[in-house]
Amino acid sequence: MNHPALFLTACIAGTLIACSSPYASEMDLLLTESHGALVALQSLHEEGIEADYADLERRASIARTKPFDSVHETFFRNEFEVLKYHYRQTSRWFELQSEVEWEAALKFGIQQVENLQHDAANGLLDDEAVRQALEAEKNALLPLIAEVKTSCAAMRELMAQHDSLDNHWQMMWDRWENPTL
Repeated sequence: MNHPALFLTACIAGTLIACSSPYASEMDLLLTESHGALVALQSLHEEGIEADYADLERRASIARTKPFDSVHETFFRNEFEVLKYHYRQTSRWFELQSEVEWEAALKFGIQQVENLQHDAANGLLDDEAVRQALEAEKNALLPLIAEVKTSCAAMRELMAQHDSLDNHWQMMWDRWENPTL
């Protein structure tokens, strides 16, 4: 009986959804990427980055006590360069790169995009205003997302190598100090 009214309601709802979301998929994608970067950043701690850094600090302090000896020059040139590189990269993560700022910027950006989604879905902004706001959010978030993901990937690669290098250095130094081992 009320088929015309139901049809009209469905058409109005469909039109509102279509009008309010020409950029919905872009906003969803930006949110997905932002959440992914935030998870990547936060998961490094669960994966043990602090323990790896503590081990590297310990190894670096041991390496500083080893006197240079021409007999061990190849170790100084090769092995210690690897240790120095790993230590420098991990130190940079904690000291130079501002992980706390990255996390705060990602959370703020996520909130901004969610607010934009809300405003667009409720017709509070016209399409041009939504487009401009979305472009501004993309300009702020996409470089940050790329930097976070690249840095996290680099740290994970270093962490993956850490255990074998840690054992390698200990064996090398043990043999160095006691050649009969």
